[in-house]
Formats: sequence, structure tokens, C-alpha cells
Amino acid sequence: MDDAINNAALQIQDSLEASSTIIVFQFQSHGEKVSEFVLMELFDKLVNLKKFTVLDRGAQQVINAELDFQFSTSAGMISDDSLASLTRRLGAQAIVTGSLDDTGDEYRFRIRVIGTETSAAIASCVVGIDKEDRRIKALSDHRKSTGEKIGTGALNVLFGLGSYLEGDTMGGITLTAGYALAAGLFVIEAAVLDWDSPAVGVPATIGVTIAGITLVYGFARPFIYNISPGLVSVLDNTQFGISKTSDNNTFQMTYKLKF
Repeated sequence: MDDAINNAALQIQDSLEASSTIIVFQFQSHGEKVSEFVLMELFDKLVNLKKFTVLDRGAQQVINAELDFQFSTSAGMISDDSLASLTRRLGAQAIVTGSLDDTGDEYRFRIRVIGTETSAAIASCVVGIDKEDRRIKALSDHRKSTGEKIGTGALNVLFGLGSYLEGDTMGGITLTAGYALAAGLFVIEAAVLDWDSPAVGVPATIGVTIAGITLVYGFARPFIYNISPGLVSVLDNTQFGISKTSDNNTFQMTYKLKF
């Protein structure tokens, strides 16, 4: 999904004249969160290209209020001619619309750019996306009950089993790593350190802390995974570690966040 959005932005860049005024208007998919994500990501990418004047999506509300136009959940989309007529009033030369269609074996990600003067398509981007795409799965409405999420959290005590069963592979890997790291520290405490070592008790203490954090995270992860895909992405791109300090008598925890 992320690559498809980026490719669509680059194709729009190559298809429109510099300084064109455009509006990212609508995107139809099987879930509201998916549509909102695509619209916001595409809007941000087009703005950051600094090639076009991209009308704020608030302009959509201006159009609807001006013409007393109501979108319904069953209608969803309106015709290209109607879009061109509506947005031309705001001075836009082009409208960006799109959809995510389920073709059975995969999703078809489609973005179209329509000229407001002629209602003709200026550009079209079509990309196939695997149904196991992590972004789409995270954004889709899982509709799990609170009891189901708690049940997943309980299974996560078994090295992240609940998350694996839910399809949240990254969550399962994180939990497995957390419990494995805690277990490794207990082994170091019991089998590696001498009893007269200044570091005695430190690995076990850190191990208990990590195990406790992992336990809590195991119950929180199902709620995060089903409610906030953005936060899931941040968590999955954060790498934690543990290392000895320069004097080798104490340990420190580290983290690295990719962005």
C-alpha cells in the first residue's frame, strides 16, 4: 500500500503541469480507515512535492455545503462529470480520485487524475497489492469485541501466540523476542555470573522488568492492533536492546526508532 501511494504521487507529478491547482477528493475502499489513510497520505506527499497548489480537503466540505450535496454510505462516489463541475468552482484544474478493489486474488489500487475543464482522465495509476499487505490488514475494520481482544492477550502469554493467530505477525515476533530476552537474562544470572560478581542480581532484575513489560504489552497489543494502525507502525519500527556499560558492572536498555 505504501509503495502504491508513493508511485501514484510520482505519476501525478509527471502528468500535471507545475503550479497546477489540484484537490485530492475521494477514495473508495472496503473500510473507512483505509480510505482516510490513502487520502491523507496522498495529500501529504503531493504537498511535499512542492510542485502543485493542493487544496485543503476542507474544500470538499465547502463544495458540499454550497450545493447541499449529501454523501450516503450506499452511494459513496459521484460521477467524474459532477466532480469536475463542483471542483472547477474552487479553481482546481484537476481532481484526484481512486479506489481499492477486491479482485479475489489481490487488491487493485487505482488512482485517477481528472481534468476539470474536459472531465477527461489525465493520468491513471493501477497497482496490484497482495491481500496479506500489513498496512491494509491493520487499517481494515477487524470488529473484534473487547472479550476477543482480552482472549488474544491471554494467549499472548504463550510467547505471542495470540497475535500470531490473529495475523499480527510483527506483534507476535515482538512478544516472542521479549519473553526470550527475559529468559536469556535469567539464564545469565543462574549459569554465567559468579556469586561474588558485582553484577549479581542485575540480569534477573532486568529480566523480571522485561517479562513484566512484555506481559502488559501482550494484553495491550490486540487493542492497539485493532484500533490504531499508526501507533502499530511506530511500535513495529522501534528496536529495543540491552548492553553492558563501559565498566561492565551494570546494564543499560536502548531503543532505536526508525522514521
